[in-house]
Amino acid sequence: MAAQKNPQELPKREQGVFKTVMKCYEQKQYKKGLKSAEQILKKHPKHGETLAMKGLILNCLKRKEEAVQFAKKGLFSNLKSHVCWHVYGLIHRSERRYADAIKSYQNALKYDKDNLLILKDLSLLQVQRGLYDGFQESRRQILLLKSDQKINWIGYAVGNHMAKDYQKCLHILDTFIKTLDKDKVWDYQDSEMFLYRNQILEESGDLMGALKDLDEIENDARDKQHIWFRRATIQAGMGDLASAEAGFRKLLEVNNENHAYHKGLQQAMGLVPDSEGKYTEMQIKTLSELYDGFKAKWKYCTYAKRFPLTFTHGDDFKARVDAYMRPKLRKGVPSLFRDLKALYGDKFKVSVIEEFVKAYYANLKSKRRFSEKDEPDSETPNVFVWVLYYLASHYEFLGQYEEALKLLDEGIAHTPTAIDLYVLKARAYKHLRDYQTAYEILNFARELDLADRYLNTKCVRYAFRAGKVQDAERIVKLFLRETDTLDSLFEMQAMWYEVSAGLCHFKQGNFGQALTKFYSVEKHFEDISEDQFDFHTWCLRKSTLRAYVDMLKYQEVLRGHRFFKKAANNIIKVYTTIFDKPQKTADGSGEDGDVDMEKLTPKERRALKKRQKRLAAKAKKKQEAEEAKKKAAKDAEDAQKGTASAQSEAAKASTLKESIPDGKKYAESPDPLGQATKMVKELQLYAAKDIDTHIAAFEVYIRKKRCLLSLQALKKALKIYATTPPRDKKYKHIPTHTTTSSNKTPNPTLHCHIVLLSKTLREEKELDPLVVKICALETKAISEFPVGSKSLTEFNDEFLKANSSSLKHRVAAARCRKLLGADDDKAAAAIVDDKLADVAADLDSCVEAYEFLKGLKLPDKAESLRSIFHKKYPITPDFKPPASKKDS
Repeated sequence: MAAQKNPQELPKREQGVFKTVMKCYEQKQYKKGLKSAEQILKKHPKHGETLAMKGLILNCLKRKEEAVQFAKKGLFSNLKSHVCWHVYGLIHRSERRYADAIKSYQNALKYDKDNLLILKDLSLLQVQRGLYDGFQESRRQILLLKSDQKINWIGYAVGNHMAKDYQKCLHILDTFIKTLDKDKVWDYQDSEMFLYRNQILEESGDLMGALKDLDEIENDARDKQHIWFRRATIQAGMGDLASAEAGFRKLLEVNNENHAYHKGLQQAMGLVPDSEGKYTEMQIKTLSELYDGFKAKWKYCTYAKRFPLTFTHGDDFKARVDAYMRPKLRKGVPSLFRDLKALYGDKFKVSVIEEFVKAYYANLKSKRRFSEKDEPDSETPNVFVWVLYYLASHYEFLGQYEEALKLLDEGIAHTPTAIDLYVLKARAYKHLRDYQTAYEILNFARELDLADRYLNTKCVRYAFRAGKVQDAERIVKLFLRETDTLDSLFEMQAMWYEVSAGLCHFKQGNFGQALTKFYSVEKHFEDISEDQFDFHTWCLRKSTLRAYVDMLKYQEVLRGHRFFKKAANNIIKVYTTIFDKPQKTADGSGEDGDVDMEKLTPKERRALKKRQKRLAAKAKKKQEAEEAKKKAAKDAEDAQKGTASAQSEAAKASTLKESIPDGKKYAESPDPLGQATKMVKELQLYAAKDIDTHIAAFEVYIRKKRCLLSLQALKKALKIYATTPPRDKKYKHIPTHTTTSSNKTPNPTLHCHIVLLSKTLREEKELDPLVVKICALETKAISEFPVGSKSLTEFNDEFLKANSSSLKHRVAAARCRKLLGADDDKAAAAIVDDKLADVAADLDSCVEAYEFLKGLKLPDKAESLRSIFHKKYPITPDFKPPASKKDS
């Protein structure tokens, strides 16, 4: 009896056809390759590698589901084929399932351990995911197989560097450099490799070796300035301050505006401030002489004129700031206030600047001169406008909005075409929460210069803030091509637009549209990370190693970007809102949107949920029918046009539409807290030093009754708050030198969370007793939690008594009273009392207090509070009488 033939072995003829399939795939001739694969499968339907290749080609033709099916069939037919496992990994990689792709590649290597193509694909995924130990091993195997290629030596060196094995990295680079021709002229790529080797020496802690190496490579390296800078920095780090000073002085001769060179020189000369940012008298004297010399030497050096303003005081500061401001006001530099804003943390300097600018204003208005010592009419009329602009900016920043608006109106009357005045006026109204007026003013400014993209962008954001969605979309389209739709902004990764639009939709209760915008931002960061794939090979080939390593390190903190943090935090807020109000539809609307679920019986709740589900299904079916109708009409239109370009545009638009996240599906998720938890984990990984991350984590975990995780988030938030200097949000740009100062005033938000967690631990009966015990032990060591058997009401009243001079803290205490079961009168008493007029309160705190009181059934007290706040902030719409709001 003849032996049964192995179904995984092809006859010679089919082997030739299979090579054609492989060749067609490599040359992107997918239809031809598919036809050849089907030709083999007619005779050998269980040939695993052909099935896998057919799946791979189908994947390239965007037939994803079929591709996965054929790849799995091929794998089950031949589990020991490296081709099948490799193909399965490629399909996973195309879907960005990198962990599964890595497993597939590793399985493929079990059956063909020396396959260079699989090893390269595996190493790319490992470095992309930051698995540097695995990347190091993969590059080692590649080097052993192909040691005659430079890229393999460099790749293995980078792998060891990222795995922090500096000695092995240096050994590999030295071994490779020995193989090079000593007589050759070193090119740019060689220069980069030498500088990269020097960087590794420095990172390994061998500063003396790095310094000697710089001397050796100076003649061969192209970037001379970098060598001088590294040499001076290393010398300063080693304590050779005289040499470091000489090095930084040499660098300043090349570029006297480089802040890093100035900082280096100051450090080398021992002229750095203490932990509180203060200089000694001797340091101030030395710095003054140093920068007076630089100012005389370099007439146009801005840093030499600006930096002394940070350390000088008294009459010296007055003389310098006067000399600094006048030329810039003459030139009409709009950014002068932004330049000097960093000085506003010092009250003396603020008063001096205000005194000077007010004097400029008075003298320019009466005699067109800066001071009485100057000749009359010595300045042009334009100077007066920029002094007005600075003074208005000054008052606006300090919260004196009425003074700022008077000056701006005067400036506009003087020069009606000065766009910067309108922009500042709009900002003042924005800070007063009059978003409608702010938008109208900025839109007028935009119409004065329709070619200004900055004004267009600013106006779009103001329109969203005012709730004018259609106006915002119309204005942003002005800078798009005629054929582009709003979806093009997704392709452009316009995250500023998506965050602004998302906040607007969220405010209006359109949760589905809000999530579409916020998840679009998250998708952009995925795409940015994905785009780095091409650089892993390119950078090694071109030897741009220092930039490549910087890119790899940045990948680890990419999602710490402010746009990602904003989007993620708002995604969490949307989901917690959906969880708290499940009766609303994804768009925040619905016939039963105003029903109070707590007042319904269990039977009525079930009936209402069934009805809502039925209505949602009906609405979804209607929407799908409308979309199908629109698609059919568009397809008919494209077919009528019959042009290849029209079909190409339609295909491109369809692909773009598919890549945009569907916020409605996200909003209809059966587990909103599960979705929010995913975002919490991302923030905890990439923004762990941000207090908002841990507050958001608490908001999610407390709703899930995960008390241990809630306590963990609260502890981290308390720690960050305790070590962060208390500063107003307006001063967030001002650098702080204090890293260990303690916040004495409790955070009102964290106080509310402490009360909520303590209440949950004391009253929730379904909690695991062990969890309650662990939390009790942990909270004993935290001073902010209630001690012993003290009731939460007493704890909250003590908090109110200690912080009664702050309206924000009063509101927090009122919320806690309501949470602990107090009636409306008692909750309101925490806010409104005889001492309210003396309470410190910013505008946001006033709005929060008024909104909270409106939520209580005390209309008289709410109206009384509104009238008090209206006197303080007459422009703010929140506090205007109801009749006035209707008129506006």
